Amino acid sequence: MDKTDYILRSLTKTSKKRWEHYAVTRIYHLLNDPDIEFVCQQCVRKENGKIYLADLFFPQLELYLEIDEGHHNSEQSQIDDAKRRMDITEATGFLEKRIPASEISLEIFDRYINEFIELIRNRKNRMIKDKKFKEWDYDNKYTARPHLKAGRISVGPDAVFRYHRDALNCFGYNKGHHQSGGWSIPSHISEAMGLSGKCMVWFPKLYGNSDWGNELTDDGNKIIERNIKDDEGYTERWDKRIVMAHSRDELNRTLYRFLGVFEAIPGHHTGNILEFHRVSTSVNVYPPNDLSLIHI
Repeated sequence: MDKTDYILRSLTKTSKKRWEHYAVTRIYHLLNDPDIEFVCQQCVRKENGKIYLADLFFPQLELYLEIDEGHHNSEQSQIDDAKRRMDITEATGFLEKRIPASEISLEIFDRYINEFIELIRNRKNRMIKDKKFKEWDYDNKYTARPHLKAGRISVGPDAVFRYHRDALNCFGYNKGHHQSGGWSIPSHISEAMGLSGKCMVWFPKLYGNSDWGNELTDDGNKIIERNIKDDEGYTERWDKRIVMAHSRDELNRTLYRFLGVFEAIPGHHTGNILEFHRVSTSVNVYPPNDLSLIHI
C-alpha cells in the first residue's frame, strides 16, 4: 500500500458517520498539507487493556479530534467522554479538541472546523520554529531507515514494520522476504550491538492461535509463551530475544511492532509455559552491508 492508497482508504473509514466523515474530509482538503500525518479511528490502548478509538489523530502534532454527534449529549455520555479523555491523555499525552455535531448548523460546524485547522497550523509552525517537526515520510515510516539513521530502535509509535525483512534490516539482515517465527542474529553482529550471549529476533503472535497461546501482560513487561501442541515442552536456548510482535493497524494491515529486548525468567525457562521479562525498551542497530537492500 502506498501513501495514496493509505489516504483514500482512511477517508472512507468514516463514511457511515455523516458528521464525522464531513469533518475529516473537510479538514484534510482545507489543510492541504502532505507533510502532516493523519490517522482516522486511531486505536489507543491503556496499560489495563482498555481500547479507545480517537476520531482523527495527528501523531506528529500530539493532537487528536473528537466529533460529538447526538449520542454524546446525555449526562452519562458526558461522564464517559470525560473518562475517555482522561484515559487517552494519560496514555498519549496528546491534546484533545472536540467539535459538537448535534443541533448545529453547517455554517457553525464549518467555523469550528476552521478554528481546528488554524490550531493544527499553529502547532506545526511552533514545532518547526523549535526544530521538533518531522515531515510525514510514509515511504520510509515502516522501514529500517529511520532507525539506522538514529543508531537505535526504541519502543514507541514509530517502531513498527510492514514485513519481517524490514525489521531484520535493523540487525544486518541482507536477504529477501523472511517468514519463520524467529531469526538468529550472527554473534559478531550481536556483539557489535552490545548484546551478550545468543540473540534472536522473535516475531510472536501475542494471542491465542493453533500452536501457541502467547500473551503480553498489560504493562508490556512480561510475555508468557504457551506451547499448546507439545506436551513435553522445551528449554529456552536464547539469552536474549528482540521482540517484533505481530499486530494490526487502524486499516487492518499486518505489522510488526518492536516491544523491547526480553530474557527468559529463571525458573520459567523450560517446559510448556515459558515466561520472559523485558530488560530494555531500546537496542542498538546494525546496518546491512548493502543499504540498497532496505526495501521501501
